[in-house]
Amino acid sequence: MAIYNQPLGEEIRQLSEYRMISYEQPLNEKIRLFMRLELLMGRFQYQIADNPKPENTVAALHLLLDLYNLSARLDVKSEILKEIDRVGQSARLMLRAENADVARLDEVLERLNHHSDVLYQLRGQLGQHLKNHVFFNNLRQRSSLPGGINGFDIPLFNYWQDQAVNVRLEDLQEWGAPYVSANEAARGILNIIREFGERREEVGKDGFFQSTLEARKPYQMLRVELPGSLDCYPEISAGKQRFTLRFVNADMMADRGKQIKKDIAFTLVLCNF
Repeated sequence: MAIYNQPLGEEIRQLSEYRMISYEQPLNEKIRLFMRLELLMGRFQYQIADNPKPENTVAALHLLLDLYNLSARLDVKSEILKEIDRVGQSARLMLRAENADVARLDEVLERLNHHSDVLYQLRGQLGQHLKNHVFFNNLRQRSSLPGGINGFDIPLFNYWQDQAVNVRLEDLQEWGAPYVSANEAARGILNIIREFGERREEVGKDGFFQSTLEARKPYQMLRVELPGSLDCYPEISAGKQRFTLRFVNADMMADRGKQIKKDIAFTLVLCNF
């Protein structure tokens, strides 16, 4: 539909009707972990891109601290390798079907083998390379305090901030390198799961939708896609057997959201690779 020679506000309104907002919900803790890793690494890589300023490098350090804390609670590398094995087994089972997309599944197995090889080359658990790093540990000890990472409590931090941008970048890239490898593998798994999702069009009657999950299918994630022009968002509650969606009025961000009382058409994607 042509939108030329129209007022800017009208053009933006019409474009928003075609823009879709995607809301993803992990259906188990492993996928939730991978999505957090994906989120943090995306932010970290954004902060160190395109000639970062001192403020960007500080933000990147905070994100590295979050990544370290994420990997300190459990063996993230081991969890990713286990999921690579599970997804690989599913792909090989799918290859046995008469109507299997052999080329596509072979590509999936090739990607998984690559990520597995890279992870096995990493020594020890994820984050181990920073465990005894003096500068990083000083930052970590102060990070729980509001404004704790500063130049007057940690003079070395002040010195580091004043180094040339290439020096700061080399440090950040070195400290973040194992997380980059782990994230590429975790994100690869997430993208495979996303690619093989079952899409269907649904309607939430009076702003509410409920459905069951087939027990024989290992659902990993669900996704709700809504037009950007709608003034609502989905609150998702999901268990092993069923899930519910409550579409909430987005105009009340300062207050507890109320369920919108109208039918909401949306796209539901169930991912069960």
